[in-house]
Amino acid sequence: MTELSRFISDLVSRAEQSRHRYLLCIESERHWGIQTAQLVQAHYSAGLWLSDKAPHNEQSVSVSKSQAWLGQESECLIVDLHQELAIEAMAALAGTIRGGGLMVILLPVSEHRSAHWQSPFMQRLLSQLSSAQVLTIKPDQDGKSNWPALPALPETLSAADDKTERQYGCLSDEQRVAVEYICRVVTGHRRRPLVITADRGRGKSSALGIAAGLLMKEKKRKILVTAPRLRNVQTVFQHAAKILGLPGDASSRLELDGSQLCFMAPDHLLAERPPADLLIVDEAAAIPAPLLQKMLSSYSRVVFASTIHGYEGTGRGFAIKFKSVLDTMTPQWRAYSMTLPVRWAAGDPLEHWLFETLLLDAEPAPLTAPVSVADVEFKQISPLWLTERPGRLSQLFGLLVNAHYQTSPADLKQLLDDPDLALFVALKDALIVGCVLLSREGGFSAELARSVCLGQRRPKGHLLAQSVAAHLGLAEAASQHCGRILRIAVHDHARGMGIGSALLAQVQHWAVANQLDFLGTSFAASSELLPFWRQAGYAPVRLGVVKDGASGCHSLLSVLPISDASKSWFELATASFSVSFLAQACEQFRLLDKAVFLPLYSLSLLQTHLPLVSETVYLQLINFSQGGLGYDLLVGQLSLWLQHGIKSGELIDQSGIEVMVAKVIQRQSWMEVQEQFGFTGRKQAEQFLRHFVAKALPNPPH
Repeated sequence: MTELSRFISDLVSRAEQSRHRYLLCIESERHWGIQTAQLVQAHYSAGLWLSDKAPHNEQSVSVSKSQAWLGQESECLIVDLHQELAIEAMAALAGTIRGGGLMVILLPVSEHRSAHWQSPFMQRLLSQLSSAQVLTIKPDQDGKSNWPALPALPETLSAADDKTERQYGCLSDEQRVAVEYICRVVTGHRRRPLVITADRGRGKSSALGIAAGLLMKEKKRKILVTAPRLRNVQTVFQHAAKILGLPGDASSRLELDGSQLCFMAPDHLLAERPPADLLIVDEAAAIPAPLLQKMLSSYSRVVFASTIHGYEGTGRGFAIKFKSVLDTMTPQWRAYSMTLPVRWAAGDPLEHWLFETLLLDAEPAPLTAPVSVADVEFKQISPLWLTERPGRLSQLFGLLVNAHYQTSPADLKQLLDDPDLALFVALKDALIVGCVLLSREGGFSAELARSVCLGQRRPKGHLLAQSVAAHLGLAEAASQHCGRILRIAVHDHARGMGIGSALLAQVQHWAVANQLDFLGTSFAASSELLPFWRQAGYAPVRLGVVKDGASGCHSLLSVLPISDASKSWFELATASFSVSFLAQACEQFRLLDKAVFLPLYSLSLLQTHLPLVSETVYLQLINFSQGGLGYDLLVGQLSLWLQHGIKSGELIDQSGIEVMVAKVIQRQSWMEVQEQFGFTGRKQAEQFLRHFVAKALPNPPH
């Protein structure tokens, strides 16, 4: 294999010289492919195999443990496609390859490919493996020869950039400037947050860690870091530890001479709101805007950082949506974009291939003017429709990534390959301005439905059918046929025009025509989404008790009954929700945001018979409003009166209702009410309640 060995040696040499990463595809039978991949790996000290059946003594990582490698580096990655493609693992590990390295794909020859290679996604992958960025080695016809046809080597290039260390150990001038800007957030004027955006490999997270370490060394400081997941910020902690001279293990806390760097998940951060000299929010695009807004109001010195193109959410969409909040709350905020890669050289072939193949740079259609619903065509489409014309798939996926905080490479595969997925789009002049993805579920046998209801079985998928059966105890729902709305997205320039509602109406017509029994969806309960789904006719049947770690919100399951068969259990489900929510109001949901709590509480009260507010209770409330009878003596009477006012709608829009709900209905402590609404103590807070009752009593509910 002298000629082949020489080719590999020359390829590695050119990669190292240019600091580019190349994709090498070895299309052959598996044994020959493994031998050739080992020839490649022999040139590197840190090779990694993505395979559950890697050769003996090779460093390998299983699909299930691939996420643990995020934040680490490798020199060479071998991806074995003779096994089933693990697209998410490949996407994650490809980002660990540093400049000068190779990604090697072992591709089975056509006659050895199983049936799943015929799917739309796999056919698209094969097309991408034939692109100009890929160097392909193929043996001769028998698939076993040692004399493969070798591709032309890439042009010899010298890296246009260099890895010379700048001040603070930075690897680029952009990174050095980013570090200085981060430090200035702490040492400069208050209320001037910084927003950093960058693509992968630009040294964004490293800059955050370097700056944190420098600030901690300078004087005693407490720095908080938050992100959707701890693994998102491992690079931050590693670089901070290096600056501080501490072990760079996978830690969530660093301490030195009184200074602290601590990780807190978004929901815990906002629940506890500990004091800090600086709050760092990494992968901010993956955190819903309402939570970012709360962080902004809670901390005077904040750095938001986000990936521009990536499956954590798009930094571009984040910047657009969050800009108005920043302009209003902190008009002196600063933006900084990092464009030059530091992990590899500019113009990296592998990065370009990954962006194209996984649609990492997918953007919504380029609209220049608002879109009216009257100008839009609604239609159901197929995966073939998406792939038969360039741009369609990218437009659709760009909408999804831009609108939703959790989008992964697996979503792209599901979009093209899932036979139970129904796709609907809104089109303006052939441009996609809105979409809905729906999964057909249910239809379980009576025996399976019963087992699901008892928690004995959990069939793969069918999340809507299973949730209604297992969490509400309604086995008949799992036996019926339903549609779960996975995603709905509308272009930024088309929102507020009724396009989303029109798409849901289109889905409902389709569901009736296809004899589905009910539709449903699960979404992060927020003041923005709750009215939208209620207006579309979807009623809540379950609110998750535990907040989602990434969104920081409770997940609300809502259902729209279609068939008569579903309406019988639907009434039981909504009644069950009302009973549960009223009881959970002062325990599980005692800290739920009022903009979400009040509509759900009001809805629950509509299905509840309340005792009348008697004349005696009314006189007691007058007494309370005039300074007599303390809160502790009248909490029951206040609660009953308030429930009537919320149920009738008379009190919902009253100024200060959120304080009354927090104390009287959710039973928050005086300290919690004091901190949340800025009261100086219990006396002032209780006086506020008295004033509220005094203003509202002249027109008491009956």
